Amino acid sequence: MAQGKGNSVQRRRQKAEGAVPISAAGEGGGEGPRAGPSLSGPVGRCEVSIEPETVSKRMCREIMKKLRETYGNEYFDGKHGAYDGEKSLFTSGCLPFKSMKFSVLLDNFEGSSCRPGDSGRPSSASRRAEPLSQRRAPSKVRKFDVSIELAAKIRMDAIEEMMKRALGRCDQELQDRALDALRVLDVILREIASRRGYLLVRDNFFHPSLGQVCDLGDGVEGWRGYHSSVRPTLMGLMLNLDTTMTVVLKPTLVDEFLKERFNVRDLSGLQKRDWAKAKDMLKNVRIETTHTGVSRKYRISGFSDRSIRELKFMKGTKDGNGEEEISVYNYFFDTYSRKLKNLNFPALDLGNSRKPIYMPIELCKIVSGQRYTKPLSSKQRMAQIGASKQAPQERQKICENALKVCNYSSDKLIAEFGLQFDNKLASVSGRVLPAPQLDFGNGKTEEPKEGRWNFNHKTLKKGVTIAAWAVAVFDPCCNDGDRIAFQLIESCSRRGMVMKSPAVVQKQPRNSFGSSPEERVETMFNALRPYAPVFILAILAEKDSPIYVPFKRLCEIRLGIISQCMVKPRTLNDQFLGNLALKINLKMGGLNSPLSQRMLHCLGQSTIIFGMDVTHGSPGDVEIPSIAAVVATKNWPEVFHYSTQVKVQPARMEMIQGLYEPEGGMVRELLMSFYSTCAKGVNPKPSQIIIYRDGVSDSMFAKCLEVEFVAFKRACAELEAGYNPGITFIVAKKRHGTRFFPQSRDALRNGNVLPGTVVDKDACHPRNFDFFLISQAGLIGTARPTHYTILVNENQLGPDDIQTLTNKLCYTFGRCTSSISMAAPAAYAHILASRYRKLMSPLEGGSTTSSSSSRGIGVSRPLPPVPILRMKADHSMFFC
Repeated sequence: MAQGKGNSVQRRRQKAEGAVPISAAGEGGGEGPRAGPSLSGPVGRCEVSIEPETVSKRMCREIMKKLRETYGNEYFDGKHGAYDGEKSLFTSGCLPFKSMKFSVLLDNFEGSSCRPGDSGRPSSASRRAEPLSQRRAPSKVRKFDVSIELAAKIRMDAIEEMMKRALGRCDQELQDRALDALRVLDVILREIASRRGYLLVRDNFFHPSLGQVCDLGDGVEGWRGYHSSVRPTLMGLMLNLDTTMTVVLKPTLVDEFLKERFNVRDLSGLQKRDWAKAKDMLKNVRIETTHTGVSRKYRISGFSDRSIRELKFMKGTKDGNGEEEISVYNYFFDTYSRKLKNLNFPALDLGNSRKPIYMPIELCKIVSGQRYTKPLSSKQRMAQIGASKQAPQERQKICENALKVCNYSSDKLIAEFGLQFDNKLASVSGRVLPAPQLDFGNGKTEEPKEGRWNFNHKTLKKGVTIAAWAVAVFDPCCNDGDRIAFQLIESCSRRGMVMKSPAVVQKQPRNSFGSSPEERVETMFNALRPYAPVFILAILAEKDSPIYVPFKRLCEIRLGIISQCMVKPRTLNDQFLGNLALKINLKMGGLNSPLSQRMLHCLGQSTIIFGMDVTHGSPGDVEIPSIAAVVATKNWPEVFHYSTQVKVQPARMEMIQGLYEPEGGMVRELLMSFYSTCAKGVNPKPSQIIIYRDGVSDSMFAKCLEVEFVAFKRACAELEAGYNPGITFIVAKKRHGTRFFPQSRDALRNGNVLPGTVVDKDACHPRNFDFFLISQAGLIGTARPTHYTILVNENQLGPDDIQTLTNKLCYTFGRCTSSISMAAPAAYAHILASRYRKLMSPLEGGSTTSSSSSRGIGVSRPLPPVPILRMKADHSMFFC
């Protein structure tokens, strides 16, 4: 584990008492790549332009592959080059020309304009006479003009120069040159994966040959693969290589996919709303036809508005002197001798609004290797977690074997650029931070063991009193709502809460189960309204119940009532009810098990802590607005309750736009909330601001400072003349490929590193102020560290102070009795954004998908307003 972090002698601790060794897979995983003859020399970056421009990344790679095959030896001096799939081609050294235009002919079977009835097809009689095995779809050759022009020369030695500079001595120009050089290395790795036919997802690649394919249910499956990238560290230039998984559509017939997805025996079991969901789910999915000897590939644009039985189109007559109307059914029977079975269902539309192409569902198969970008159900998520979890020892063996699987040493492109890789994991060192002391009721304290604690013989620090409350039973199989309520009261009482008997236990009438979720919720609240409950316990039939979203909307937007949803478990034990009690107490304004005050000495006289995150729609949704959520501590000197602010911003916008506004903004509102809730006799004006920002990639650090850090400064300056508190801005990131494996006895029983493990030297960036922290007890699979990078530290907090504070905040997540993997402010911001995502979802059940989504550029739409909640100020933790 590692010796301190910072990036200069003044800011880095040079000792680590009790340091223990760790092997690292990921950043520091594999001691390489090492520089060969070409790595320190120039790399040519060529600008690539392909006409026509409306082609996918996959098609661009096919075009460049064909170009190399056609012109490689004559014009490229035998160089393969690394293409990024868009506008850049990197070559070892420069090409013999500075600018040249090529013509590329590519056979294209996808998106053909041929359709039932088009001219140019063989006659019906000749098609029937031709053996099925010899029938071929008419090939369509497309011509592309490819322009390649020298854009720049990239000096790869900029990486080494940047790594040798001390913190603060690397100017922006050198940093940009080093980032360009690092990008070249990542593009090389992606190019290798592309040529091997792997599915590429940013720095990850997947293929059925890279591991066992796992069935996740509902028509999707999990493909295994690797994350692969190059990172500079204090140990040198390292290969970041780790195992990962992605979700893809099953390569099955479309009708089989729909039957599995909606759990029906045949398509007649689909309702009208199911077909609407299917249209959204299948839009832009690539399919291949199965009724000819050679399949043709298309992209689904939707469904026909009529059934196949009713579909007709105009077809040229046999003599070519006119047109005649023919049904889709007769066309496929006459032309392909196929007798269609599903006549009462719509056909797939594989064309566009000008020229639809109708294809029966039963003749279409989903093309293999397409990512499933819609949100997973709870069942699918559990299946994915179960399939992807790997014990530390197993994962370490996979990582050690990864370079053999990738076989970079024998790759021609690797040799062309002069790269060399070692084949062993890097050994790093670190230390374990102690667990903080927690306060409970009646003056009791405890220091958690291995990141966990319990409420045996202890009570909540501040338990709330709940008088009028009700139970709403939406589960038709639940007939013991009264017993559940009684057991919940007992569990809450043992933990120091006061709950009276529920005013009513209301079960959903059976005659309302056929109504819409909104109507069912409205009926339930009409029955509960006479009892005026301040809290409602809702018993749902399933985790992804369509009742959840309309129920929460009514509680939080219309009525301002705290609610808690649950699904009745097989065994209703005290552990389950105790977790409910923690959530309820926190939502109602109570304190569960906060840090002892002496644990917060580094916060000084007055400190406010912010958490920030932005959530986006699913990868396939280009029009769904992004939601920015910001939370901030209140009730100083406590740091356990948070005020909230939420803004809607354009789709895929990562930088938070509403932090500062003239005489307003999210920061100002949260500072005012802090001011108004401070305990009497303390300084209500924060002298320090600490920010935990989730979800910002390395490439956006500069933008984050330019937009968000400046917004904080402007908000403070406007709040009061001369008010300029110090800001410490910390980015927390979990999406990386780094894992640590203990190489000593200091480990959990399942082989994971101990909670509180800090790696802040060897595997870290050579000039950034960053560290890795595993604050949670990794009980399932291999624990994932969180990577923290300090962008600004005006408060001059030392590495020990920041690391210790961050670790302590991971113990303040109020709805569980264990430390979590990320500082609580950032975790709360993420949960808050997800809650608003559901409250604003236009679809039943809280899906974030949109039927208007497309791969193209969508029509700009006005942003929807943020829902105004009616929650009380004391109930600001309603979202937990």
